Amino acid sequence: MRFLLPALLAAMLVTPALANEVYRTVDERGVVHYSDRPLSDRSQLVKVESKATDPARAAAESRALLEGDPQREQRGMERQAMAAAQAEQADIRAEACRQARAAVETYERSPRLYETLPEGGRRYLSEEEMITARAQARQAVLDYCDD
Repeated sequence: MRFLLPALLAAMLVTPALANEVYRTVDERGVVHYSDRPLSDRSQLVKVESKATDPARAAAESRALLEGDPQREQRGMERQAMAAAQAEQADIRAEACRQARAAVETYERSPRLYETLPEGGRRYLSEEEMITARAQARQAVLDYCDD
């Protein structure tokens, strides 16, 4: 314990002197070295300017890091909303695929196709209309189904 106090005092006295002088030396291979004393006759004294840290600013930055970045939270919420929208879109697409496959199956099995009229009656499709309806149903499967 009695050696600790003199060591601390010596460190406090020496540290400011070391921090004020910095030498830059470029060796024969072109490697740059920085030190607190000249290493050769090519060493140059470098002027180092420093300023005191603003304690209030440092404390505010520390609090911001500890409390979290509000913009980061906003971005996280936006990512969650985007993921939810993508999941909803995938569900809608899966339902459209299911309906398109059911329509293809029905159109391929049925010898005659019809459309329901507003008053409840039926209008049977011509051969050309049936070919078009089947092609549209197959295209819907291609559009909505991934496989």
